[in-house]
Amino acid sequence: MADDGKGTFLAGGAPIDGWIAKDLRGSALTGLGGWSEADLTEFLGTGKNTHTAAFGGMKDVIENSLQYLNEQDLQAIAAYLKSLAPGARQPPPVASEDRTAADLHALRLSGEGAQVYVDNCIACHRSDGKGYARTFPGLAANTVLNDPQPASVIRIVLAGATTTATQGSPTAYSMPGFAWRLSDREMAAVTSFIRAGWGNAGPAVTEDEVAAVRNDLAHGGQ
Repeated sequence: MADDGKGTFLAGGAPIDGWIAKDLRGSALTGLGGWSEADLTEFLGTGKNTHTAAFGGMKDVIENSLQYLNEQDLQAIAAYLKSLAPGARQPPPVASEDRTAADLHALRLSGEGAQVYVDNCIACHRSDGKGYARTFPGLAANTVLNDPQPASVIRIVLAGATTTATQGSPTAYSMPGFAWRLSDREMAAVTSFIRAGWGNAGPAVTEDEVAAVRNDLAHGGQ
């Protein structure tokens, strides 16, 4: 399918089963601008790369379909997606920022979100927010965290997630859900913290937004 010429085609943002569809255009903030074709080819074939790991419905697509494509087909998809320019309303790219890492490393915790992060998240995602490549996704410059809509991030932290298991990357790693452990206030604080830390530019999360996702999960949402 051809680009629509308006910067909206494949720009994501639509809710699907409670997840926010990913921006597949060239935005460095929310899309694929910071990924190479090799990064994208690896992600499509294994569900993991040095930037992130698949979640939600994309896991099913990779595990049941994309992992069985040959390398040439994966490369062709990657080349096409990388040909798409950023969307029409393109925000500035995420700036590198070391203050968050330095403060966490020194345990200078300025608010509840930082404290919740240290108590629950830092062992896997680290003080520098870089995680561990192909094991625990990085949070710094994470395009999902920079999406204007926070539903996907809230859902992952509440319900947990397990990475893909594919023929090219057979080991799956799991993150526990924190719905039982964190209140709506604490959840809003920590997700706001990671959406603003390490140079990220995602808007703050409200308790009402957390409560809405929690309610959806409690009533059978995926």
